[in-house]
Amino acid sequence: MLMHNPPHPGLIVRRMLIESAGYSISDAAKALGVGRITLSKLINGRSGISPEMAVRLSIALSTSSEMWINMQGMYDLWQAEKKRGKFRARIKKIKNYKLAA
Repeated sequence: MLMHNPPHPGLIVRRMLIESAGYSISDAAKALGVGRITLSKLINGRSGISPEMAVRLSIALSTSSEMWINMQGMYDLWQAEKKRGKFRARIKKIKNYKLAA
């Protein structure tokens, strides 16, 4: 079941690193071993969490990398589901397909 309008994972990263831990973007980026622009794009919702970033966040914040990947996946799926009607109009159903054994 999809969460109703899940937040962008960057918002959670912002709350945990910037607002709660009190890091600046530059300090947080340095702690994660990434560039300031990379982290800025993430926390401002202009990029997503890559598997590598998920591992970095899991180490820095004592969370699981799976949590970050799942959060990104739920966000991405929610965004795609909002386009379902447009997709339905252009996609033809495929019948009589068989999976290879």
